[in-house]
Parts: sequence; structure tokens; C-alpha cells
Amino acid sequence: MILVRVALLTPAAFAVLACTTLAAAEEPALIDRPTPASKAELTRVLGEAFHGRSVTIADDALTRDSILVIERRAIKGLEGSPADGRSLETPEVFRLVLRDRRCELIRSSDLRRWALSETRCVVNRRATD
Repeated sequence: MILVRVALLTPAAFAVLACTTLAAAEEPALIDRPTPASKAELTRVLGEAFHGRSVTIADDALTRDSILVIERRAIKGLEGSPADGRSLETPEVFRLVLRDRRCELIRSSDLRRWALSETRCVVNRRATD
């Protein structure tokens, strides 16, 4: 009976160790020296994440923080206030990570990942302290 328990615990211990090792290989990242190509790639990937809808981002997006929050643009009425009232749609949150020396953008809601091959990333030291 003791051997059975040890045999069941050993795979579980390895699974925990494997998850810890994978998580350690992924670190919060920042875009280092953004270029027109890296901004175009980020805009393209975000457009893909939103099923082809146009997404507007700042020139310094993901250069100071590893988190990017995208909110739906409110349609303005004649008086300048939102035409359809307050938006209750949840904003989409994306995380930029460095995994095996590659930039990846992760959508937090479903953990879908996009590789950013035209973008140079560095570890976000402020997020890892």
C-alpha cells in the first residue's frame, strides 16, 4: 500500500516542478526601442485579436508597462456624451511576456498567445521586483 501512494505522489511532484519551471521561463516584458515595424505588428496582432476590427494604440504602448488594456470606443452623440449610455463591456487585457527570448502577447481572458517576431522585448524589471 505504501508503494502505491509513493507512485501516485511522484508524478504529482514532477507536475508541480514542471509547472514551476515553465512559469519561471516566462517573464513580464517591455517593448525595447519600438520601431514602425514593431508598432505595425502590434496593431496587426491586436486587430486579429478583435476579429479584424481596427485598434488604435499609443506610440509608446507596452514600453513602460507589460499590461495593455483595450476598451471599446464609445460612440458619441450630438452633445458629446456616449450615444448609447454607459458601456458595460469589459475591457480586454493583454500581457507582454518574454518566453524563451521571444516576445509574446497574451490575451488574459482566454490565454491566447501571439508571437511578435518584429518586436524586440526586454524583461520588465519593475514587474519582477
